[in-house]
Amino acid sequence: MKLRGTRAYRFDRYTLEVDEHRLKRGDIEISLPPKAFETLVYLVKRHGHLVKKNELLDAVWADVTVTEGALTLRIKEARQALDDDAQRPRYIKTIPTLGYKFIADVEEIQETDETEQDQVELTAATVPASEDGELELSGVENIRQKTSIQNEVAFEPRSKRGISQGSTGIAFFALASVAALLGLAFATYSFLFERVASPIPIKSIAVLPFRPVVARDTDEALEMGMAESLITRLNKIRQVIVRPLSAVRNYTILEQDAVAAGRDQHVEAVLDGSIQRSGERIRVIVRLIRVQDGRQLWTSQFDEKFTNVFSVQDLISERLVEALALNLTGEERALLKKHSTENSEAYQAYLWGRFFWDQKTEEGLTKGIAYFQQALDKDPNYALAYTGLADSYILLGSLGAIAMTDSYQKARAAAERALTIDERLGEAHVSMGSILADHYWEWAQAERHFKRAIELIPNDQAAHNWYSEYLARAGQFEEAIREAKVALEIAPVSRQSNHAMAFAFYFARRYEEAIEQSEKTFQLDPNFPIAHGISGLAYLQLGLHEKAIFALQKARQLFDSPAFLGLLGYAHAMAGNKTEARSLLEELQELSKKRYVESFPVAAIYIGLGEKKLAFEWLERALNERAWAMGALKVDPIFDSLQSDAQFINLLRRVGR
Repeated sequence: MKLRGTRAYRFDRYTLEVDEHRLKRGDIEISLPPKAFETLVYLVKRHGHLVKKNELLDAVWADVTVTEGALTLRIKEARQALDDDAQRPRYIKTIPTLGYKFIADVEEIQETDETEQDQVELTAATVPASEDGELELSGVENIRQKTSIQNEVAFEPRSKRGISQGSTGIAFFALASVAALLGLAFATYSFLFERVASPIPIKSIAVLPFRPVVARDTDEALEMGMAESLITRLNKIRQVIVRPLSAVRNYTILEQDAVAAGRDQHVEAVLDGSIQRSGERIRVIVRLIRVQDGRQLWTSQFDEKFTNVFSVQDLISERLVEALALNLTGEERALLKKHSTENSEAYQAYLWGRFFWDQKTEEGLTKGIAYFQQALDKDPNYALAYTGLADSYILLGSLGAIAMTDSYQKARAAAERALTIDERLGEAHVSMGSILADHYWEWAQAERHFKRAIELIPNDQAAHNWYSEYLARAGQFEEAIREAKVALEIAPVSRQSNHAMAFAFYFARRYEEAIEQSEKTFQLDPNFPIAHGISGLAYLQLGLHEKAIFALQKARQLFDSPAFLGLLGYAHAMAGNKTEARSLLEELQELSKKRYVESFPVAAIYIGLGEKKLAFEWLERALNERAWAMGALKVDPIFDSLQSDAQFINLLRRVGR
């Protein structure tokens, strides 16, 4: 038999079988991701010698450009598989700033032509190819998925799982042989897939809320927050559209069909994940699934300390970019791996803050503010936490929970602090644009912030939605509709995006289209109060008073606020129901004795009643409060009956319109 070149390497208890793409400790096969395996092979082949970082990057990622962070993570995976310690290395030693060295003694193993032929036949038999050249691995995938499910309950580091799964005996020899064949098949599949991504480039993706690995141990803030963190990162990339959290937040049931969710969201791929925290450790399992055929494009599992949650997010982001075959710019790569904090306790508090903020109630927002403040106590330079504070105060003012003069002052201070820490934080620019437009009427500055946000996070639904609203209130209707369409392209099944389009149609006085768009919103969420509000106002302008009153009553039932009470009173007044209108006016006045009630709802009822003197008196108060509605004086049909009056022209001037 003719000897071939080196086919395997042995060091201590380990055997590295190169062609079989397999690492074994004794008879136990150890799981190792493809790129980590290639990195280890390259180091072992050059054992005893320094291998510089650039050399490793060129060798392992010859076909794509990745950051040093990807290499660091692959080195970490290799060390975990070998039970190695970076501080006291037995195998892989870090040479600071330069690279790495494999320091253990290595024995090279040679094999013969016959052995090679046997392995070629084995691989060909185990991993058949389909007619289109893709690997046919449905059986292998099913067994791998079953194994993954069985392993979900265990909560141990990767290296310990290898030991527990490796106990064998003579009675199980046949089963072990089958498992080895399947392991080889899956290793070959994984190796090939990381080199050849999906045949059709992925241009849209939905990151579903993560679910608990074990149902009884749910952590809603962590599960939703993990998805939000990945969405925020991926939004920095121009080449792929990522559905916003608002569009996917309802996909939380344990039995959720990821492919069905992808079809609902009209995306090409779905990232489906599970996460579990046990003490100071977390387990994360992720799968990238192509919606067209349900094929699993990539999967991975991470067992880490919670303090390393950011490294896990780095790794998931890096591998997603590889799997989606995206060629990123240097700026996009830098933004992808950028962390807003390195403090895991601050991050956990931030997640709870966003969890309560999303409830959009006075109680939830108050709790959210407390958590955002906790995050800032842990990390005073946590810019995203300041943005969370700003967004919370914006909503508290908009809901009428506290005076806008108070809430927006606090919101502005928080947003300014966020931008001082990180001028490139697009989310903070969105918040600042809203603050300046809604309350301070610094129109030119607000537009600069919206445009800067879109420059930094071009595929962010909220940035386009809020900019569309800004443009509509400025009377730039075609531009407003254009921006709303962009938001709809990013999130076609989001109630916010559909409502933003209805909002733009309403101010453009395209009332039938506003109603039609609101109906689409109701298909997504029949209990979305502000959509009923816009629908009611559009019906009112068409003279369909009964439908208008019904819609505005529905809005008030869903969200009992002074704003909807005032609009309902205005609708009754316009319909000639003056008794009902005055009754609602009295209700507002009684309510003001118990809580803060802004002046505009009262002004709206007086406008509907045609009592101009009182209407202007209350509009003057609303202007001093810098109420949101006053920013729409120029375009809102509610003000049509006042536009020829000198007092109205004076109000317009003072608002900056």
